[in-house]
Amino acid sequence: MAAGGLAAADGVRATPASAYRSPAPPLRFFTDAEAAAVEAMAERVFPADASGPGARDAGVMHYIDGRLAGGWGRGERLYLRGPFTEPGHGGHGYQLPLTPREVYRRALRTLAAHCRASYRGRTFDKLAAAKQDAVLTALEGGEIDLGLADGEAGFTSASFFAMFLANVHEGLFSDPMHGGNRGMVGWKWVAFPGDPSAYGEPYAEHIGKWHLPYHVVPKGVR
Repeated sequence: MAAGGLAAADGVRATPASAYRSPAPPLRFFTDAEAAAVEAMAERVFPADASGPGARDAGVMHYIDGRLAGGWGRGERLYLRGPFTEPGHGGHGYQLPLTPREVYRRALRTLAAHCRASYRGRTFDKLAAAKQDAVLTALEGGEIDLGLADGEAGFTSASFFAMFLANVHEGLFSDPMHGGNRGMVGWKWVAFPGDPSAYGEPYAEHIGKWHLPYHVVPKGVR
């Protein structure tokens, strides 16, 4: 599915995938089956290839798992009580009485049933890449019924895909302290130096001088 339309800076993605492999942290929200599906989905958005590691190596699934296990997943700062408006344009924010963890659980259950019905009992993570892409394309196009009740603000499979894609991007490019961007693979790919305070004056001297390259090993928040 080719990296969600993202583009690399200077082709920086050359570190071998093996450099990012480490013991996986325990799951906090997903079941094993859900984790396998989400990891496979994220890998199709940002696949490992000859130029370097992908979403699996970056720990994107574990980032999403942690988000769903925490306050965001529980909807602690989201508007969940209605009345809801189905806008014809953006700017209305989250319009659904379900928490993100409820959305993921329903969507993944429906996706698993769709794959089993369409591909002889196989789950998403067991499908060939081309078939996985076909499923994600249908999801993105709003073609898979998530089984949500009528009137729930028009939340379709396209809405879930948009949420998932945003979470993948977060898992790739947020500070590694949040559980994703393992080995700073995302930052290295776009040549982002990381936490400015880790470099002091040399970094400050480059602010606003975009014509000057700043080649350093990224550093996260300490």
